[in-house]
Amino acid sequence: DAEVDGEKLTHDQMEDILYLFFLAGLDTVTSSLDCMLSYLAQHPEHRQMLVDDFSLIPHAIEEMLRWESPVQGVIRITTEDTELGGCPIKKGTNVSVLLGSSNTDEKVWGDGADGVDFARDTKGHIAFGGGNHRCLGAHLARMELRVALEEWLTSVPNFSVVNPAGLKYSQGLRSIDNLELVWK
Repeated sequence: DAEVDGEKLTHDQMEDILYLFFLAGLDTVTSSLDCMLSYLAQHPEHRQMLVDDFSLIPHAIEEMLRWESPVQGVIRITTEDTELGGCPIKKGTNVSVLLGSSNTDEKVWGDGADGVDFARDTKGHIAFGGGNHRCLGAHLARMELRVALEEWLTSVPNFSVVNPAGLKYSQGLRSIDNLELVWK
């Protein structure tokens, strides 16, 4: 009985929507997780904070999502004539919204915005988008990341990256193509 603009969705349309929901969360969560593990492997002081106190993990996740958003940019289409930074933009124009850049803007996040600070107030980051385009799976993604980090840090509290200088980031989602970890 699902409808969009008064028209019932077909079974195939609903299947397509569910398929998109399923796929959308798979790669973004794993992409976020490999970036978080890489960060924690290279910053033992932050890793130890989380090992010592799991209650810090949800906030640490928010800060690491802010700092290294899995979706770095999205395309939106303007719905009306507008102006941004003195530049006129006509209705119907494709606009590239750089979420990753917004999440590290010093005007918003202050000095050190391009680094990780587990004490930072992370309210307002847009790693999951915003408004009508906000990720429907944001709460599930947060839970998956929290459980994954808790389980990993319980089993593997001490780990490092084999070759930090050689890490290669993907061109699409913010993820690491060659993350090799070692642990004791």
